[in-house]
Amino acid sequence: SRQIWLSPTSFERERGQKCFMLAGNGDRPALDRYGFVVDQNVRAPGQVEKDRVARIRHENERASKWQRMIAEWDVFARGSGQKKLKARIRKGIPDGVRGHVWQVSTGAMQMRSERPGLYAQLLARASEHDSQIEKDINRTMPQHIQFRGSGDGQRQLFNVGHALAVHDPRVGYNQAEAYVAAVLLTYMTEEEAFFVLAHISIQRDYGRVWMRSMEGWFEMRGTLDGLVRTKLPKLHQHLQHEGVTPDLYALSWLSTLFTKDFPFESVLRIWDIFLCEPHPKGTKILFRVVLAILKEGEREIVRMKDDVPRITEFIRQLPNTNPELQGDKLIAKALNISLKTTAISTETAVARSPKR
Repeated sequence: SRQIWLSPTSFERERGQKCFMLAGNGDRPALDRYGFVVDQNVRAPGQVEKDRVARIRHENERASKWQRMIAEWDVFARGSGQKKLKARIRKGIPDGVRGHVWQVSTGAMQMRSERPGLYAQLLARASEHDSQIEKDINRTMPQHIQFRGSGDGQRQLFNVGHALAVHDPRVGYNQAEAYVAAVLLTYMTEEEAFFVLAHISIQRDYGRVWMRSMEGWFEMRGTLDGLVRTKLPKLHQHLQHEGVTPDLYALSWLSTLFTKDFPFESVLRIWDIFLCEPHPKGTKILFRVVLAILKEGEREIVRMKDDVPRITEFIRQLPNTNPELQGDKLIAKALNISLKTTAISTETAVARSPKR
């Protein structure tokens, strides 16, 4: 396999896309390392460059370890190296190999090799959802340079949404899936992104969350509510009394796999675990993250009374306003919450019960 070496000048290019630079120039906006428009006056350019070089050196070291694991993937994914792989996934996958690892871990790369003409065939077929997909393009991750204006990014986003609508007709189209597709497109080609998205929708059955009937969300809502009741009983009682349901604070989080309201680095760390740990174990991180946020904010939340909008907004903004709920710290807090797959299954069964 190709050796990946992430030099300071090639780091972003190794992700298979434009080299995103922090410094703005004239009409060109300043961008962060992921391609999002930022305020270039937040920090001094010298400090930005110093931090960037240090980060890239660290990424180089970690990427070389991952490259060795990729070369012996079967040993780490199914053999004696599973524990080491799990530990490294939870530390975060280096950006330069992240898209590749997502594709291998989900089986999307294998599916694409087994069905080489599928994506082109889907693009050639008509879809009744095209007009809605087109309307949503400008509203999907507009702060990312790849999806600003009517360029290749928007065309790719449309194509992936169209292909999934044809491929998984029970789902059709939902804007939440477009946010997921957008993140994938920042790490891989549109055809590769389609196969990972199809895996999430079909093999992970997340398409039920995106269906017009929202039956998957109703189950997920019930499961989350049961977990909050079990893990955070005092907070659950308060939220129930105040009329604050998971629909108000967690629908956007979970339907978009956290892509809409979370810092991008936090999203990537969550996805590393969600996509790369075997299903259904990988799904636990979704509930753990929500529980970690609620637990961190519990002291303030229980003091808020008779103000549903205020409580809801406070919870939704915690991932952006509380540094303890971002990146490494968020993942550490989430993984520190004991949660068995059987507990999720039990709450899901209750959520599916007609009495619920």
